[in-house]
Amino acid sequence: MGMLRGLFRNLKMTDGMPATRSASNGTAIQSASYVSASVGSGWRLLTLALASLIIAAGTTQAQENATGYYVGAFSGPGVVDVQTTDTDGFSGYEGVPGQMFDYNDTGFPTGVVAGRHFHLGRVPIRFEVDGTFVGLPSASRQMDPVGMDETATSELHWVGTARIGIRKSLGRAGVFLDGGVSVVGISNSFIDLDPGTDGQMQVDHDDSFDDQLTRIGWVVGTGIDMPVAGAWNIRFEGLYVDTGETDHQAPNRLGVNAGVCGPAGLPSPCRYGIDQRFALLRLILVRSIGR
Repeated sequence: MGMLRGLFRNLKMTDGMPATRSASNGTAIQSASYVSASVGSGWRLLTLALASLIIAAGTTQAQENATGYYVGAFSGPGVVDVQTTDTDGFSGYEGVPGQMFDYNDTGFPTGVVAGRHFHLGRVPIRFEVDGTFVGLPSASRQMDPVGMDETATSELHWVGTARIGIRKSLGRAGVFLDGGVSVVGISNSFIDLDPGTDGQMQVDHDDSFDDQLTRIGWVVGTGIDMPVAGAWNIRFEGLYVDTGETDHQAPNRLGVNAGVCGPAGLPSPCRYGIDQRFALLRLILVRSIGR
């Protein structure tokens, strides 16, 4: 568990301090680089952890011919990394078309797995499905850091994957690599606040959007597993899920700039692109069924 805490510390990113990137913002580029470096450090630590477990596994030969079904449960540190693109330059105090805003959140998702070991010829194959309960909301108010009246929010609610991969025994341990399809439930919103008739700030629905989506993407994973006792195994695994970019629109039909998006005067609706990525380091307790 100390190893997991160390991994989480390297993945942890400061909430409420998202990076805003534009051609004229050098600080933002440094912030974005820090995010990439932090995630990279987490994966490097994962690699070191896997190597340590392999060394500790001993030299007893694992059962290459293991077949059958299994179930398990897991938890571990995860990070959701979000990038919003203001395609038309409609939002933000700078109003720059194509300006990008990066923000993220971390937590400890939990979930369940089920799968089957079998062989294709002499090659050991594993097919697995899993469900992860995520609930990680990420928010940025940096689109307009002067007025602080525009907020972009993305929340990853759940993730399901179906993966197939191969496993190689290394003493008592085994390393594996797999990939497949992911299905995720996400919500993306952009909220603009304007003064109402009573002087209080209210949501300007004409310049905002709030979309609930189910997206299909891809997933890759790698890790190591070891027998614990009897039918029980323990697994340490890293997953990366990419859902691609989603397109969103704010109507902008009313008010002073109705029908016009950004400095180029493009016609409404005003466009946004949101790209979400999810990385998870998880510890899984697995029980074989039928043996």
